[in-house]
Amino acid sequence: MKFSSKNLAELRKARNGALYRPLARVSRVYNRRIIEGLHASGFEDFAPSFPALLSNLDTEGTRIGVLAARAGVTRQAASQLLTEIERCGYVERSQAKDDARATVIAFTARGRKLLGRIFELVEEIEQSFAGVIGARDFERLRGQLLAIADAVDPIGAFGKDDEPES
Repeated sequence: MKFSSKNLAELRKARNGALYRPLARVSRVYNRRIIEGLHASGFEDFAPSFPALLSNLDTEGTRIGVLAARAGVTRQAASQLLTEIERCGYVERSQAKDDARATVIAFTARGRKLLGRIFELVEEIEQSFAGVIGARDFERLRGQLLAIADAVDPIGAFGKDDEPES
């Protein structure tokens, strides 16, 4: 296909209008603001790579295989990143209560403090996003994106695949 300036403008418009681009842009800003907020709050060792796993870790712990699947990485890659996160003191590994072969990842006390600060930052960030389109439209958008996510990525939701409480 030969590209002319008209074709390039149409291509650019089509690419900018595809759902992937605005989702990726918003996600990038969301993560950047969380990381900046965490650094400003004293979590200076929190790396930009950490949210890929930590955002998929249930508050009561998650098996490493489930965590890797949710993050879209191999178990080996998840384990390597978890070693870094563990070194910072945010998570710890333990043996699953019902399966000696399974490893469960859970937040430490420091990780729970981090999680609490993340919840505060998420609230601030989402309020600013709601300010752009209005609270009602933002809640509708959140619900619609959740419905799509649940339909196309059911394993990504917290629940039955996480370590049950004892």
